[in-house]
Amino acid sequence: AISLAGAYLLKDEDVARLIGAASRTLSSIDLTACPLIGTQFCQALGEHFSSPVGDGVNGRLLELSLQNIPLTKEALLTLGASSDALSNLKSLKLKEIDSVDDEVVSIILNSIEGGSLEGIDLSDNPQLTDEILSCIRRCNGIGNLRALQLSGLKNLTAIGLEAFFTPIDDLPSPPMLRKLDLSQCSYNEVNDAVLTLAAKAASFKRSSTYAAGEEDNLNPETLVSEVSGAKKGLVHVNIIGTSVSDKSMETLAATCSSSLEELDISFCVNVSDKGLGYLVSKLGCQFTKLHVWGLAQLSEEFLDGHDRVEEGGLEIVGVWMKKSGGRSLR
Repeated sequence: AISLAGAYLLKDEDVARLIGAASRTLSSIDLTACPLIGTQFCQALGEHFSSPVGDGVNGRLLELSLQNIPLTKEALLTLGASSDALSNLKSLKLKEIDSVDDEVVSIILNSIEGGSLEGIDLSDNPQLTDEILSCIRRCNGIGNLRALQLSGLKNLTAIGLEAFFTPIDDLPSPPMLRKLDLSQCSYNEVNDAVLTLAAKAASFKRSSTYAAGEEDNLNPETLVSEVSGAKKGLVHVNIIGTSVSDKSMETLAATCSSSLEELDISFCVNVSDKGLGYLVSKLGCQFTKLHVWGLAQLSEEFLDGHDRVEEGGLEIVGVWMKKSGGRSLR
C-alpha cells in the first residue's frame, strides 16, 4: 500500500516512478493534499494496472483514495476511459477534487467491472448532481456496495435521492448499505422520505412493486415485523444538518434495531427529546455512539432520562456545554 498525506514536495514524475516500482504487489493507493501530482500519476496507473499484454505481469488495484489532489478533468477522463486499470476496484474515493463532475464519475464508474465496488466516497465535489446517482446504481449490478458517502453535495435533490433508493425497471436494486453519509447536503433535500427509503433498502430486499411515495404510508410497527430476525441494516449513519425529524428516528428504530452502531444527527433541529428517546429505547446494545452537536432543543428529558442512562455503554457526543445531562455522558 502507498499512503501519503501532505507531501507538498512530491513531484508528479516521482510518484509515477514509485507506482511503477511497486505495482506488482501494490493494491492500495491513498493520496491526500499532494499538490504536485497530476497527469503522469494517472498515466502510471493506466500503464501498470491495466490488463497485461502478452506475457507481462501487472498489478491489481483494489483501493484508490484521492483527496484534495489537483488533477485535471482530462487526466481523470483518461484514467477511466483509456484502460481497464480501475476494473478491479473495491473502494473508490474522489474527495475535494475541483475537476470531478458528473462526466468524470460516469466514465470512471463505467470502467469498473461487474459491480465489484464496496465503498464509494464522492464527498465535497460541488459540481456533482443527481446524474451520479443513476451511475452508482448501474455500477452496483451484483449488490456489493456497502458504504456510500456523499457529504456536502449541495446539488443533490430529494427527488433524485428518493429515486436512487427506489426499485426502478432496468436498474439494479437499490444498494443495501451499511454506511451512509448524506451530511451537509442541501437542508430540505435530505428528508424523512429519503432516509426511510435508504433504511428500508438497507434492511431487506423489497419487492419490485414497492414504489416511490409509499414511504408516506409506512408504519414503523409494520417495519419491525418485516425485518425481524434479519441482521441487515444501516450500521453508521451521518445526516448532519438535514431536515429529518422524529419520523426518521422511528424508521431507524424499526429497520436498524440490531445493526445501528453510530448515528450523527448534529444540527438536525427537527429531532426532539421524544423521538431520540424512542430510538435509543428500541436499539440494541451494539448502539454505542450518538452525535448531537447543535441540538439545543434537547433537554434533561432525554439526556438524563433515556433508557441507556443506567446501564451505560452509550457515548453521547456534543452535550458537554450543557449544565445538565451529566449522567448521559457516562
